[in-house]
Amino acid sequence: MQRRKMDDLLLGGLDRAVELMTVAAHNSFRFGGKNTLTIVTAGTDDLQEIGEYCLSLGDMSPLGARDGRHVMELIKEPTALLILGDKRKSLFNYNCGACGYRSCAEMNAAEEVESLTSNGPSCQFRNINLHIAANAAAMMAWRLGLYCRVFSTLAFAAKAMQIIEDVDIAVSVCVSVAKQDPFFDS
Repeated sequence: MQRRKMDDLLLGGLDRAVELMTVAAHNSFRFGGKNTLTIVTAGTDDLQEIGEYCLSLGDMSPLGARDGRHVMELIKEPTALLILGDKRKSLFNYNCGACGYRSCAEMNAAEEVESLTSNGPSCQFRNINLHIAANAAAMMAWRLGLYCRVFSTLAFAAKAMQIIEDVDIAVSVCVSVAKQDPFFDS
């Protein structure tokens, strides 16, 4: 076996871990039994651009700006971002009314409203499916010993920057193999 240094091993492990997180998200439970998710990853270069974008939001999104500053620190250590997205329209015909419309057909026919964070109105079951998948990816990261945090701000930045395309709603799972947990204070 060829000798490899710890930094190379950590980067290789991070790449494989993100692949396993993708498998976990892909295979997670979903209402309707249909997998309609789009999943992409972002590395350091994309993360830097996402952080700069979030920082630029300043007054419009203080939370986004805060997370942008945080990303600038995150990328000093090996870090990756898994971005998950889906479309807004219902495929289910549950007619539950959670979206604010009487029927799925009525919501699907409604004019699309673009916002900073997502496009709406959106089917609540698609939102639930998306977040179940994100939680499955985060759980896999935790099981693999990665530091992990789910971010909506980094996802909406990735959506706005078209790092993830053709989605209306998005969420992200950021993972790190830093020397100490960069996501939460101890």
